[in-house]
Amino acid sequence: MFVLFFLCFTEVFAQQSDNLIAIELGPTNFSIERPYTISVTVRNSEDRPDIRFPDIPGLLKKGISTSVTSPEADGKVTVSQVITQIYQAKAPGRYVVAPFTVSVGDNVARSEGAVLIVRPTAGASAPGSLSVTAAGPPPAGSAFLQLTSSKSQIYAGEGVALSLSFFIADNYPYALNFTALDRQIQQIANRIRPVNVWEENQNITELKPVAVSIGNRKFRQYRLYQAVFFPVAARPLAIPAVTLQLARPGNVAGAPAYVAFTSKPLTIDVRALPRSGGQVPVGRFQLEERLDRRRVPAGQSARFVFQIVGEGNIATLPAPVTLPDSSGTDIFPPEEQQLINRDGNRITGRKSFSYFIVPHRNGVVSLANRFQWVYFDPQLARYDTLRPGLSLRVGGTPDSTDVAAAVESDELLTGSGKGTNLAAKSIYAGLKTQDSQQQPIDWAGLIRLLASSLIAVMLVGVIFIIVKK
Repeated sequence: MFVLFFLCFTEVFAQQSDNLIAIELGPTNFSIERPYTISVTVRNSEDRPDIRFPDIPGLLKKGISTSVTSPEADGKVTVSQVITQIYQAKAPGRYVVAPFTVSVGDNVARSEGAVLIVRPTAGASAPGSLSVTAAGPPPAGSAFLQLTSSKSQIYAGEGVALSLSFFIADNYPYALNFTALDRQIQQIANRIRPVNVWEENQNITELKPVAVSIGNRKFRQYRLYQAVFFPVAARPLAIPAVTLQLARPGNVAGAPAYVAFTSKPLTIDVRALPRSGGQVPVGRFQLEERLDRRRVPAGQSARFVFQIVGEGNIATLPAPVTLPDSSGTDIFPPEEQQLINRDGNRITGRKSFSYFIVPHRNGVVSLANRFQWVYFDPQLARYDTLRPGLSLRVGGTPDSTDVAAAVESDELLTGSGKGTNLAAKSIYAGLKTQDSQQQPIDWAGLIRLLASSLIAVMLVGVIFIIVKK
């Protein structure tokens, strides 16, 4: 019994020390036009779990964004889910996020909460207000279905957000209930989804009203569908009108009546890229690069990470073009990792390509002459090229400066001189400075071995006693 209790205690301790979920709170001091976020990271999860985020007095839940990370550790790629709840403050002031817990299966994470300071911004529009359309504000006491797009004209390959919302006035004279909403939204999505596009769906899971003002009139907005589309071909996107049915309860004996609301069609102009000779990524990107060491002997390998960070269709970004040269350097096919953030009307993230480079001649290998990545910037309406700024020295004996450079290169080095450190540290960083004679002790393995040995001894003792009797 003692051994079994010890084993159970060890197992519980191991589970607690390797918690699979983590909570991250957003900045606590921000202006009112900026949202507040609470993110939950679920490691080693292929499927997105259902997270119950807390309600914060004074803040409205605006929606949930999801992203997927694929970090590599010890040569293994694990898939983790990042679920982010977006809040919007109703007015400037001081708000308290009470302590809360998040559970996924048997794993529980706790947050101590925070105190939020929401600052006013001079000249900013009031939160929860909508701009009046060209057709004018809707009449008082009305309800309507609205299909909107973030842009009216885009380039082929550029993202455009499409959202469908139902608005109902606070003084609407009738009660309305959503009926068979999942089936209706699926049918609507099939109608408005254009052909030859890449879709990044926001996957709205919470149907909560948001107070908005349209033409100084109070409405409640229900966001039903939201996605970002990336058209492949330079053809206009014709979004047809769609219809949503709601139930209007009758009297006590009567059956409910059904009311249909229809949106207006949309057309989005898609322009071809100038002088396009093929498929080119479209968006706003920058390069972040990393070398695990700056100097290697001829015939040995160095690891180089070419990471693209920015806004665009992250999932379809191609690998950089490898240019030939006469330096006698082998470059092996890359390993790919990506992280996609679906946040409102934008798709952001990063995609990294990890190469092993084996030079065969002494000298300096300029990575700018070996890698390049061409893309089109839709805001500047021009092509741009990302090239590395690092070089690899081949031959010679590493000295103290090379060791320091190897440690420093564990951090991302931005070739363009801008950007943020978004990549995880390399597992190869500082490998040359480690002592191979020092082997780590696997305490958990030793405890399991000891427990198994004790159980075996106890079983042998019991058998011996039974045979002796």
